[in-house]
Amino acid sequence: MSLRLAASLALIATQAIADAPGIRFDEMPVGCKIHGRYSNGDVTVDQYVGPSGQKHIVKTYGGDGLIRTSTYSKDGLLLRKNWAGGKWETFKPASCFNVPGPCSYTYRNGDGAVLEYVGINTRRGDEIVNEGGFAGEAPFDPVVTTIGRFNAQSSFSDGTTSFKVTRYEDCDFGS
Repeated sequence: MSLRLAASLALIATQAIADAPGIRFDEMPVGCKIHGRYSNGDVTVDQYVGPSGQKHIVKTYGGDGLIRTSTYSKDGLLLRKNWAGGKWETFKPASCFNVPGPCSYTYRNGDGAVLEYVGINTRRGDEIVNEGGFAGEAPFDPVVTTIGRFNAQSSFSDGTTSFKVTRYEDCDFGS
């Protein structure tokens, strides 16, 4: 009886880990590069720089070099973007854009914007449909995101723009 209970608890714990909402930096090796392409032809490479205290750092590169540095919480949720040109954005307590369920956070940027985002995210298999927008403004077009390796975004579409991961490099999973 206790062996069956232990096996059930292990299965529940494994499922809880698999359902964790943020990027799984604990599974992503430092130096992992995720290559992607936008519908307009722009190509980017996100490189996991590694942990910094309780946070994780990702640098995004494009045709002209560094585009931005993104800071994630210990749970893999987006906290901040620092753009190469000096602009910045924060998400407090964190962006919940790809977390199933109700979603709200305060968005701030270097231009002085302070906006409250409110939305709902619905999981459909490996996709998350985000519907919402900034309080007092027209809602955004729904965003459909596919969650892939490392519990990170592997594609998205908002009706006008789309993105897709094209390959992984130095990510240690036999590819």
